[in-house]
Amino acid sequence: MKFKLISACSVSRKGLLNCIMRIFVFLFCATMFGFSSNNALSQNAKINITEDQVVTVDEVFKIIKEQSSDYMFIYRQSLFEFFPKVELKKGIIKVDKLLTLALSGGNVDVTMMDDNVILIKEKPIEVNNKEAGEKNYDKVEIKGRVLDINNKPLSDVNVIVAELNIGTFTNKNGEFSLQLPHNNFLLNLSLIGYKIKEIDLALELDLSNINITLKEDLLDLDTVVVTATKTVSREGTSSYKIGSQAMKQVQAMNLADVLSLLPGNKAQQSDLTSTKQANLRSAVASDVNAFGTAIILDGAAISTDANMQTKNASSLDGGKSNVAGGVDLRSITLANVESVEVIAGVASPKYGNLSSGGILVKSKVGKSPYIVSKNVSSTNYQASIAKGYELNNYGVLNSDFSYAYSSGSPTERKLFYQSFNLGLRWKLPVFENLEWNHFTSFRIGHSDDGNRHEPEEVYKNEADVKSTSFQATLSGDFSSSILGKVSYNFSGSLVNQHSYYDTYVINGPFPIIEALESGTYATTYSPNAFNQTRDIKGRPVNVNGRIDAQQHLNLETIDFNFETGLQYTFDDNTGSGRVSTGNIAHSQDIAGSRSTTFEKIPASKTFSAYHQTVIKRTGENSKQQLNLGVRYDNMLERYNLWSPRMSFLSKYNNFTARAAWGVSYKAPAMVQLYPGRSYIDYINFQYYAENPDERLAIVSTYVYQPTNEHLKPNYSDLKEIGFDWSPAFMNINFTYFKKDMRRGINTTEELILLPKPVYQVASAPEGEQPVVEPTGEVSNIPRTVSVMKNNAFTSTDGVELTLSPEKIKATNTQFNFRYSYLESLVTDKGFDIDKSAYVVGDNSVRYGVYENTLTKAVRSFGTVTLIQHIPSLRFVLTLSAELNFKESSEYIGASLYPFAYYDADGNYVEIPEANRMNLEFADLIRDENTFTTTETPFYSNFNLQIRKESKQGHSFSFYANNAPWYNPTYEFLGSNRRLNSKLSVGFNLTLLIK
Repeated sequence: MKFKLISACSVSRKGLLNCIMRIFVFLFCATMFGFSSNNALSQNAKINITEDQVVTVDEVFKIIKEQSSDYMFIYRQSLFEFFPKVELKKGIIKVDKLLTLALSGGNVDVTMMDDNVILIKEKPIEVNNKEAGEKNYDKVEIKGRVLDINNKPLSDVNVIVAELNIGTFTNKNGEFSLQLPHNNFLLNLSLIGYKIKEIDLALELDLSNINITLKEDLLDLDTVVVTATKTVSREGTSSYKIGSQAMKQVQAMNLADVLSLLPGNKAQQSDLTSTKQANLRSAVASDVNAFGTAIILDGAAISTDANMQTKNASSLDGGKSNVAGGVDLRSITLANVESVEVIAGVASPKYGNLSSGGILVKSKVGKSPYIVSKNVSSTNYQASIAKGYELNNYGVLNSDFSYAYSSGSPTERKLFYQSFNLGLRWKLPVFENLEWNHFTSFRIGHSDDGNRHEPEEVYKNEADVKSTSFQATLSGDFSSSILGKVSYNFSGSLVNQHSYYDTYVINGPFPIIEALESGTYATTYSPNAFNQTRDIKGRPVNVNGRIDAQQHLNLETIDFNFETGLQYTFDDNTGSGRVSTGNIAHSQDIAGSRSTTFEKIPASKTFSAYHQTVIKRTGENSKQQLNLGVRYDNMLERYNLWSPRMSFLSKYNNFTARAAWGVSYKAPAMVQLYPGRSYIDYINFQYYAENPDERLAIVSTYVYQPTNEHLKPNYSDLKEIGFDWSPAFMNINFTYFKKDMRRGINTTEELILLPKPVYQVASAPEGEQPVVEPTGEVSNIPRTVSVMKNNAFTSTDGVELTLSPEKIKATNTQFNFRYSYLESLVTDKGFDIDKSAYVVGDNSVRYGVYENTLTKAVRSFGTVTLIQHIPSLRFVLTLSAELNFKESSEYIGASLYPFAYYDADGNYVEIPEANRMNLEFADLIRDENTFTTTETPFYSNFNLQIRKESKQGHSFSFYANNAPWYNPTYEFLGSNRRLNSKLSVGFNLTLLIK
């Protein structure tokens, strides 16, 4: 075996003899007396690092020899060949600290004798498997201290071992301690305003005294992440992390803006006057997909199951309210949000009542200065302030307040949206000896969304939708000698909703029909113009409780993590309901809504239990992880559902292969189960005289009460495979997935026959209403009603790819490429019914029955982002080129011809296939443009974001979507359509007040 002798200058004969004598004495003593292999570096010599640099371990020894020639290092020639390089910062550092830093990249023994002779050799391989196994059973205690760059302790730093899902916080002295099965884990440390740091415990020489320095997350750092980062979640499936720097760079006002960073998503002009829905992994945006996406805020899912603010319950027309379509993303502001994680793949079994992934929003916890922020664009204004208070023995209190206002366009103020949100989050260490951390959060949100009546408008169409929400959450974790780590999360929310719609109708008169029960009534007429109002008052209530326990077991190189939990959710609506007023409730031959009392509708309840076992094997250069999970849900007290979920990954060096599969369910919303009555009005007799006293109408009302107990939970099946490869020059992430969503709930038209009595005039006194009487003749009239069924099916095949080349160090320039290919097949398993083309008064009207087509939507979209970061100027610029390769929609199996029809008496008549194009069915043939294939050509769009930061942490940023103002068009059905939105710009100013 060769040994390498390092010296700063040529060695004289006397020096050489002295050196040989030192080595002989050292080796003799080491052999005879068995010196300990523990780290014994305790020298006080100081080394001056003149500049920031990255060097090899050999070069570290050379630097030490150049400044202190008393040291001699003895080691095998190629020992440090594969050691990672050492990052040195300008300044003074002690020899022992410098050597610890240099040797932390491998498994070596360091022994030091007198006269500064240092022997370094590889640690011997454990040969006694039994002894090694027994050693692994022992808990390893990890102790450390977290400091800032000025060596001041940092309290309330979140210290997490993500693989075990356990963690703690630092105390006021910056100290923390954890007990782990062994040291082969990664520590993640995070604190408000500081860059997240990851520590590999296997490389630490002294686990009882780990000193960690956190740097403020400012633009003077060498590395700033301003894009969504592709990661593999603890469950071994696809997820994307979006940090605070990325949210600042896109000037995100709410959660909808953050999702533009995901592969396949565009940077849209921010418009708060329309509802925002999540659309994960689908080429077609739909309420079914959005409703199945769980938004989980600090561990508690936001429930919209009890939202019933729909204008027309029979068709689920929500007006300005997002009904049966998931969480309105405008309500999630980012004033005090630390990070967003999007689980696009298979979610953990602990997350239920979802069918299309989850979005985890994590709030900030810890002391922080006042953060005052202001966003301004041509139509949107937002201001926020946040602060983290240190309460000494009473923990930490974080508070935030935000206000937003938006108008429809810079030139008109008819459309408007305004909201304010207040949040308080308190972290309290309950009993320090029990390692018990407790969080209490309280949030208040208010929004006002609608459209005003402008004085110059002839047709009045006014809406005002107000919502005030209150949410409280109690969460935390503590250690138990029996159950292991116990976590809990109990949340409750109450939302006061009031929707008011006022329409000015000028095409009267109409017979006034206000009946709330089925029957035939005599009535008079409305004025030619009148106001029709609709009032909806709801009060959704949600209670959610979850508790789980985790245990760990270590057997040599295999780790077992067990997680078992119980969950209960309760949704109800105690609002007074839906009322139509203004003297007119005429629905004009279609099913409409009048009144519903929400508080009488049964509540939705779900009890759940779940278990997950994570098995991890770690080798020298490899890692395998298997996740096996199952979830049981008793939904709506009548459905017993099992959701198996599993994933596997295998990592060797810098290559990881992964696969996952999972099943999940989403319960029907209360408005789908209990939409309330639908009212169908039709006229039997009418006499409209010049004298209002002589006017008379005989009208019938049919009340349709749907019973939707047949509705089943939405079912989702997701499979994915992929790999992650990190060679020296690039990070590559590739995922292929197939997502099948079945039994989605939508509305399907069905035909019903209603009896229409015929009336005749018996007498007509002057100045009075005529006297009428039934003739005894009754005809049947067909009408359609909307019925909710599990008919929506969507199957999506997709590919996601991210490429992140190595940073160009000379210019500190980075590139990032995100690409998504989505192909969705969408269909409705029901049938479509259309009224035939006919002349008014023709009694031969009939209804055609048509097969619903299969729609194939394709979306191929990529984004190339250039990131130019200049740390010395605290400046970062991102230029994104959006590449729209293909957007198309085509109908498969589309037919303009019905396969059957209902005649005027409601009889169902099938049409033989050979006869469907005959002239006798010409009134049933649909327009030739009913099914039109659309496909956009390739086009691009360019977006610019610039951010500058001061030394005090204040920042100013600017964005320009469609910065070149490039607006290509394409022809569709004889007209030109615009492909890009107009140029939109915005500004942000953020102040840090310490």
